[in-house]
Amino acid sequence: AAIQEMMALSTYLLDPSRSKEIFAHLETALFSYTRAAEEERSSSGGGPTARPTTAPNATRLATRLCLVLSSAKNIMTPERHLEVADLLASASSHETSLGAAVLLEQSSSHYYK
Repeated sequence: AAIQEMMALSTYLLDPSRSKEIFAHLETALFSYTRAAEEERSSSGGGPTARPTTAPNATRLATRLCLVLSSAKNIMTPERHLEVADLLASASSHETSLGAAVLLEQSSSHYYK
């Protein structure tokens, strides 16, 4: 997942106009982080609906990736704002209370656009 994230960031810095390729890398990275976070939660015995007091490392990495994605405004098309807003809102359910608040705030700004 970290490799996919780095490929997306490198592609973005080299040529921001290749948004399809960038989003493909980001999607793969986010899927991998989410899968790893679910495995961490299931091995720690936490329930799927309980809000964690501390987020697993994979969840923190997924949150960081979501925030990087939401700040890459010049590759955002109008259709992508809703997609990113949904992504941020769904990621907030696995984050700590403070992390969830930040993600929901970012999500609302994308819903507004």
